Amino acid sequence: MRTFLLLIFISVFSQANAQNELTINYSEIKEKIENQNSPNYYPTILKRYNNFDKKLTLEEYALLYYGFTFQENYLKNQSEEIELSKLEKEGKYEELISACEKYLLINPVSLKANDLMAYSLYKLNKPESEWRKFQERYRALRKVIVYSGNGLTCETAFKVISVSDEYDVIYTYFDVENIKKQSLVGLCDKFEISPTEYYHSDIIYFDISQKLIRSENLKK
Repeated sequence: MRTFLLLIFISVFSQANAQNELTINYSEIKEKIENQNSPNYYPTILKRYNNFDKKLTLEEYALLYYGFTFQENYLKNQSEEIELSKLEKEGKYEELISACEKYLLINPVSLKANDLMAYSLYKLNKPESEWRKFQERYRALRKVIVYSGNGLTCETAFKVISVSDEYDVIYTYFDVENIKKQSLVGLCDKFEISPTEYYHSDIIYFDISQKLIRSENLKK
């Protein structure tokens, strides 16, 4: 786990009192973000997002994150996240910044790209104002995911739009060190894990339905 992650406060997530604070309905999200007369129109809130608008609410971040699945670039170039991880391991932070900038033009809600952008700027001793805004954006997107369910069943799974986001939440939010097994159960990824202080169950589900459905539609 990167040293930088020590700077990130890990929110305590108690299974005892967990509540779904966000209700994610893809049909409703699609309707909202495609209404050109609405402040929730995707290009409108994306502009605010790219300007690092501090007034964005958690609900608006949810529209940005899940609404991205209805955008042309969704499912494109996701393999590039592997290259981002490679550059990080090699310590090539200048190159990593450039790569993250390019990838964020394609996928602005990529958890990995936002996280590694913040990390690279931090490692190069850039002003806190430069890396902090990417860190805060990353944390807001991650919070959307963990507020979308409780992970205990497929019906109440955390909703994600990419597989890499599952691992990000498992490792950086719930501080899981050991994944014992992973399997696909219907439209959900099921992980068997070692419980932690922040996630008390040994099973965690992620709803990856939107990615599976959209991928299947592309094949037709």
